[in-house]
Amino acid sequence: MNSFYQLFLANFKMFYREKEGFYWTVLMPAMIYIALSIIPVGKITNSTTIYSSFVLPGIIALTIMQGGIYSLAYWMVDLKARGITKRMLATPLKQWQLVSSLVLARLVIVVIQAVILTLLGIFVFKAQFSGNIISTFALVLLGGAIFLTIGLLISNYAKSYDAAAPITSAVGLPLTFLSNVFYPLSVLPEPIQKIAKVLPITYLADGLRQAYLFPFNFHAIGIDILFLGLWLIAILIITFKVFKLKE
Repeated sequence: MNSFYQLFLANFKMFYREKEGFYWTVLMPAMIYIALSIIPVGKITNSTTIYSSFVLPGIIALTIMQGGIYSLAYWMVDLKARGITKRMLATPLKQWQLVSSLVLARLVIVVIQAVILTLLGIFVFKAQFSGNIISTFALVLLGGAIFLTIGLLISNYAKSYDAAAPITSAVGLPLTFLSNVFYPLSVLPEPIQKIAKVLPITYLADGLRQAYLFPFNFHAIGIDILFLGLWLIAILIITFKVFKLKE
């Protein structure tokens, strides 16, 4: 257990000591949110919600998605390229312990990202937050687990950065623009809405909006958590079958 804890700390330290990683995972999402919040969009259609409040949960969902599909996938590819995973496999720890320590470190980072963006939204742009801390925490962890696992899957099939880039783009871009991250699903064409309703980020963004903008409603949030749970189970089954921590 002590070895697992030390490996978790090592993974966490490797991340925050890297300036580029800090920029892309902490500063860039904050800058995107600031840019969108100062645009004079006004209120959302058929709603009294201002855009800075509406888009905040979407940006958090987008940040969680990018942390797994882009950040973790590239990080794992880099570890393989530098031979670090080979040295990890020479330790007494099992593969699942090595991978879970890495994912756990990233989950902590995901929570920190969500807290920073939330505080920025509340204190700078007066964004709504209803105080559903437990619901928010559960959704952030669930979303983080899904997209970090997807990142592991991508790294399993990409042997270099050049190989990982088209895969991450093919996965990440549809999730970004064919969902409700930046706008309500109702403004999308009906065929796009049908696609959006099967994407995990749609339910993550919607669940976070339910938690941020409205009093706790188990039925509304429960539906989002149910779909996210199904996605997590499916992704975990696939990962357990195909993922190998190897060069």
